[in-house]
Amino acid sequence: METKNVLSAPRLLILLAVLWLALSLSPTAANADQLILNGDFKSDLGNWRPQELTKGINISFDGAGFENGGGLGFTISGRRSRGESFAKQRITVPIQAGSTGKIEFVWRKNWTSILPLEQRIYINLIKPDNTSVTVWANRQVLNDNTWATESVDISQYLNQTGDYHISLGAAFENGNAREAVIYAWFDSVKLDIAMGLSSGPQTSFLNPTGANKLTGSIYPISGVAIDDAGVAKVELAIIRLYDKAWWNGTSWVKNEYWNNARVTSNAERSVSWVYPWPLPTSDGAHFKLLARSVDITANKESIPIENDVAVDNVGPVGNIFIEDAATYTNNQNVRVDIDIHGATDMRFSLDNGQTWTDWEKYAPTKTLILPKGDGMKIVNGQFKDDSGNSYVISDSITLDTVPPVTRHIFPAMNATKVLPDAGIGIVFYENMYPLSIKNDGTEQGSTFYLKQGSRWISASASYDEKAKSAKLVPRDRLESGTAYTVYLTTGIKDAAKNPLAANFSWSFTTEGSYQSSFKQTVGPAGGVVTDNNQTVSLEIPAGALSTETTIMLEELRGNDVPDVTGATRYSPVYRLDPLQMPLGSPATFRIKYKPDEVPDPTSLRLVSYDEKQKKWVPVQNTRIDLVNNQLVASLPYLAMVTVVAQSDPTGPSTAIIDPTGAVEVGGRTYAVYGLSADNAGIARVEVSIGRQSDKSYWTGNDWKTAETWVSAKIINGKGSPEASWRYIWILPEDRFTGYILRARAIDNAGNVESNPNIVGIKLTGN
Repeated sequence: METKNVLSAPRLLILLAVLWLALSLSPTAANADQLILNGDFKSDLGNWRPQELTKGINISFDGAGFENGGGLGFTISGRRSRGESFAKQRITVPIQAGSTGKIEFVWRKNWTSILPLEQRIYINLIKPDNTSVTVWANRQVLNDNTWATESVDISQYLNQTGDYHISLGAAFENGNAREAVIYAWFDSVKLDIAMGLSSGPQTSFLNPTGANKLTGSIYPISGVAIDDAGVAKVELAIIRLYDKAWWNGTSWVKNEYWNNARVTSNAERSVSWVYPWPLPTSDGAHFKLLARSVDITANKESIPIENDVAVDNVGPVGNIFIEDAATYTNNQNVRVDIDIHGATDMRFSLDNGQTWTDWEKYAPTKTLILPKGDGMKIVNGQFKDDSGNSYVISDSITLDTVPPVTRHIFPAMNATKVLPDAGIGIVFYENMYPLSIKNDGTEQGSTFYLKQGSRWISASASYDEKAKSAKLVPRDRLESGTAYTVYLTTGIKDAAKNPLAANFSWSFTTEGSYQSSFKQTVGPAGGVVTDNNQTVSLEIPAGALSTETTIMLEELRGNDVPDVTGATRYSPVYRLDPLQMPLGSPATFRIKYKPDEVPDPTSLRLVSYDEKQKKWVPVQNTRIDLVNNQLVASLPYLAMVTVVAQSDPTGPSTAIIDPTGAVEVGGRTYAVYGLSADNAGIARVEVSIGRQSDKSYWTGNDWKTAETWVSAKIINGKGSPEASWRYIWILPEDRFTGYILRARAIDNAGNVESNPNIVGIKLTGN
């Protein structure tokens, strides 16, 4: 029973006020004299949870309230049978059995026509054992639209200890309301409670409630504390469940730790409190929240209130790939492959985010229709998880629906006096599909081939992506004074797989004979060695030689040609004999290039082969003569030389930009980012992840003992001197060992980076 407030009696806790939270800290706010949040319906229904159980009995926020703000409105229409709906919320603090209290509120009704209707609006109190009792009801049909004030004593119903709920409802009980509408409103709902005998302070959570999933960077944990002597302080403990660590305000520690909450309102015997928690970066880790109060006599709450929550402020992560990460397509309908971890919903934009498709459930593929018109198309994908965390990623592809067009052919159409060893080829305006340019030895299986009349000429076909040119090299020397025909078929396709518009052929006639070497005896007076076409020449000045010497200029072929690594070759390889012979004065070496076969003449370099290092090195003092389409160099000794588009002896280099240093990372996945550079262009990037505990390597699916490199996605600059890349690592369950992350690049010439960038990583449990 309730204890009276006399001198020798235990003190009576009168709880007149609970939570006042700043709107900037909490999604809900309450006046100090309310145990019911948003009982004045300031701007919405707030913590009231509508339960529209019956069609035709609707609940909504109405902006026309009793005084300020709005009210909670019911609409009953179209009914011919019984039904009801209600809005419910939990009273903010537990109530002790034997307490006294009253509920105050205002209400009104209105109707559209007089009919024999039976309806009821009511207020129910739901007890801790989930039994419900009606504390007030009204069946009148009013039409004056006047607010009425009520105060109801509910002390007789407070016979249990625990959490109570309050419910505002409306019911249709009998009659025919198919052509009548009844309206009812509640506003200014307040609850005053006088607690029974208290054994110490009591604390309650307002936010979060239930098994919430918290998002964002800071979460305001809030609540109410009451004590008949007065609350001195409120303490909060946060425990990370996977390792039982305690939050001390700045870091996680092993020993028990309680943080002081900030009191935001302070009535005589009750306080509202808040603790802004800087949420850890987590993708679903679980935490236990404990709150307790201490009164002014140092009496500490014996059993703290607790709540389990999860923190999810890490959005989905991954990649999307249009048509298997293709660069080109000739079809507006494209398939987007989706590899996003942690996503539940997705949508897409084809106009740089101006408009989006409707949200839909996550799926591993999506078919989209690209906007009309050839050119680059960007697909943006937005993904969110069940906590609302969002992630945006894009991929691009070039739409090309036009057949490829030839820019230049060589030899020219109907050309005569073509040397038997002259180059045969074609230059295109755009990138081509390399596998479509082929010669398999049969007319049926070849798309690029050579014939002499009806006689098949055996040849090999190749494609130079940088020059956008295809070449045909006969396996045997062509005969002099003979007409040959080059054939291209519609099997040849551009990079978007558009075929040639029609088969094409042209003819030329040879003359002369092939000669691979040229000799000249040169003495102290100097001299010149050149080929028959003056494509290449060596001019030796007077005084360069002390005696007469046989100088030979020889074109090398087949196995005699050292591999050209890190460069694209644009001339034959010439050997100047006697090889490595020094000259008293530098000789002038000239070599012509074919401008139609070279995409950028200014990038050409003359290189010589270093026998000791077994590699090609740049020839110093070389200049490009763009007028005469030749390179001119000074040679201090005789060497083996050729022309390349770019000398690249050093190979690519890579830097991991995230993560950096010995960092700790957490979550389900982690995006590794980096930059790679190489003057010949970056072809691909690979990542190696080693687990230190057992020296195993990540394969993309599991762990193997053999050293393994997995491919990263080049985001920007593929084929260019600088490229940015990303690798999405699915983090392992084993978080108690270190990991070594390495990254390396491979350039367009096939050079593999020899010293990969290395970063050490430790995993957290979040």
